Amino acid sequence: MSSPVLSTRPMSPLAASLTDSVEAMTAELVDRIATADPSYAQTGLLTEDQLHHTCLENLTAMVEALSGNGPLRLRSAREAGRLKAEQGIPVSSLLHAYRLGGRLVWEELTSRSGGPGDPRLHDLATGLWELVDLFSDAAVESYRETEVLLAHSDAQTQSRLVRTLFDDHTNPARVLDILRTLGISEGGAFTVVVIDSELPAPLPAELSTALRDAGIRSVWDAQIDAHVGLLAAATTAAIDRVPAMLGAYLCDRVGVSTTFAAPHGISAAMAEARLSCRSARPGSAATVRFGEEPVAHLLVAVPEAGRAAAAHILGPVLRLPAAERDDLVEVLEVWFRCGGSAAAVAETMHCHRNTVRYRLRKVRDLTGRDTTDPRQSAELYLALEAFALLGDGAGKHETRADGAGFAGFSAPRWRERSAPAGPSGPGRSRTRHAALHPGT
Repeated sequence: MSSPVLSTRPMSPLAASLTDSVEAMTAELVDRIATADPSYAQTGLLTEDQLHHTCLENLTAMVEALSGNGPLRLRSAREAGRLKAEQGIPVSSLLHAYRLGGRLVWEELTSRSGGPGDPRLHDLATGLWELVDLFSDAAVESYRETEVLLAHSDAQTQSRLVRTLFDDHTNPARVLDILRTLGISEGGAFTVVVIDSELPAPLPAELSTALRDAGIRSVWDAQIDAHVGLLAAATTAAIDRVPAMLGAYLCDRVGVSTTFAAPHGISAAMAEARLSCRSARPGSAATVRFGEEPVAHLLVAVPEAGRAAAAHILGPVLRLPAAERDDLVEVLEVWFRCGGSAAAVAETMHCHRNTVRYRLRKVRDLTGRDTTDPRQSAELYLALEAFALLGDGAGKHETRADGAGFAGFSAPRWRERSAPAGPSGPGRSRTRHAALHPGT
């Protein structure tokens, strides 16, 4: 805090004569403040005793400094600023009180002087209004500092409540109490959202605004690896719009639970949302709602089994040199996305159909699995999904004696390409909500 600067004042018997009248002046100032600013009486934010004590302390310090009988002491001003911030008194009311106090001191000085022409008044006027400015500045600075501390404290309190909401599932009554404190109705429709986030970046402010405008109340917990949110709305229809809304503002993997109707479902919903988030490919910007990607859910729920299956099925392909491996994995990726149409794959990959067929035959020769066989095609799809979803953790899977394994491999982040909808089956097109930057 900056040190106040006040010109050294000589002793002033006229100002010192106010010392014995400070109590009476305080009573008068309290009346003037209450009359001029009805918010004190109407809101009850500050008691009469608190207002009286604050006025007395500030008038005493001001008269003492003005009379030259003591050093400038701004502690009372800082205490006034802190108190009024804590009690929610507007800063404009704080400043108005100091102006009223300065005016009252001036009236008392003029009543005890020899009249308007008294030379002592000229010197005291300059010092008085300089003091009013210094006291006002100190009070406002303390007010602002207290506001920041209170806001931080409120944020910390809400953060603790939200963390408890997601972590404490043993006390249903406590969960209901927290919801009420956070302003969330215990009835309606709920969903839990998990946003993959390696960096502790705040959520876009526009997202909170959009959710609120759609009638959706949300509270968020910033955890080590993700933002976890509880979203509540009056209707299921509002919750059903959440995935698309999230996709419009986020560029990370997002998992959304199923809709549930009672707060005791938070724990299960959080597990669903986490599983759904991990069911989106690493590095993608996809929003996955629980149930939309059953194969991916199964793989990430039992990752070691998924890695083992992928290593066994795709191992010969994955051990190829990187360029050749990527060509074969990519043709499989696009084959399933295009519903098994060689013509659509060729168009999507900008190559000849014979190239597509050649690469698929090579996959067959290496893996012993043909994309034209339903069961073998399903196994290839499963292995491909496991590779894409679990490849970043491949180093944890030991290479087996037969050479199959994921050690050293990491799933590429394949470019999303548009493709014609294919028939139902392993290669069918699934709806995912692509996350875009606003305006893109």
